[in-house]
Amino acid sequence: MAQLTASEGIALKNILVATDFSAVSFSALACVVPIAQESHALVHILHVIPPPKIGFASPEAEEDMSRQVQLDAQREMGSLETVVEGVPHRMWLREGDVWAAVEDLVRLEHIDLIAVGASGKSDFKKFFVGSVAEEVIRKATCPVLSVGPHALRNDGGIPLAQLLYVTNLWENSRDGLQYAVRLATQYKSRLLLLHVVEQEEPKHSDHEWLNEYGRIMRNLLPKSAAYLCEEPVLRVEVAKNATARVLQVADEIGADLIVMDVRPEEFWATHLRDKVYDIISRANCPVLTVRTKR
Repeated sequence: MAQLTASEGIALKNILVATDFSAVSFSALACVVPIAQESHALVHILHVIPPPKIGFASPEAEEDMSRQVQLDAQREMGSLETVVEGVPHRMWLREGDVWAAVEDLVRLEHIDLIAVGASGKSDFKKFFVGSVAEEVIRKATCPVLSVGPHALRNDGGIPLAQLLYVTNLWENSRDGLQYAVRLATQYKSRLLLLHVVEQEEPKHSDHEWLNEYGRIMRNLLPKSAAYLCEEPVLRVEVAKNATARVLQVADEIGADLIVMDVRPEEFWATHLRDKVYDIISRANCPVLTVRTKR
């Protein structure tokens, strides 16, 4: 993870964008550019050519096809130069398993942030589980910026004016909140902390424990929050569908980024998996997942 300092925000030095040349991966790269400019970071653009499928073509024909795939990939990589024009960057073309290539670059180039495009289909959960984006989010130890099919590009001005941090009030999972606070410090962003209790509408007798949740949320704030230009807004809500309410709040406040913690030991719990992926697939802004070390 990038070095965190309370007064300076997040020191990003190397950002990796994994691209398959799709529209969402193009958007992921576009989202990274203003962040790289602000942080003076080096952008690494990676495309991985999958291993050839077993076929019945002659060795000569397979060699020709492999050469053509390489040429096509090089041409596509070249077309991305216009997106990162003016930003220090390196192009990486690898062959084989995507996650293996990503993991290798993360280690060799000391990557602080990974950005991926997450495509969506009608049955998103069935499509997303097992995809490249899912594997990166699940396995990466550094924060992952996921750009879903509905995320809107921000082409100018401050890229992170409004941040939404979604918390489950895990006492020992504050890495995402630390990251959100320091992003807000660096970009002079407004920050909203949101916890949604999934149940029917609250009764009058629920007010006491809802207030207690608010107290817990305030205690989660790190000391670095004192450096924020504006005091964070804290909200505890009750909704029948927590995911839908998170997305509604994000739209209401015009969130530029949603930040969420991911706990490794619970990542494959069905409720958590579905919420994370559902939010990424439907959000109108990118989603940053931070894997807690605890």
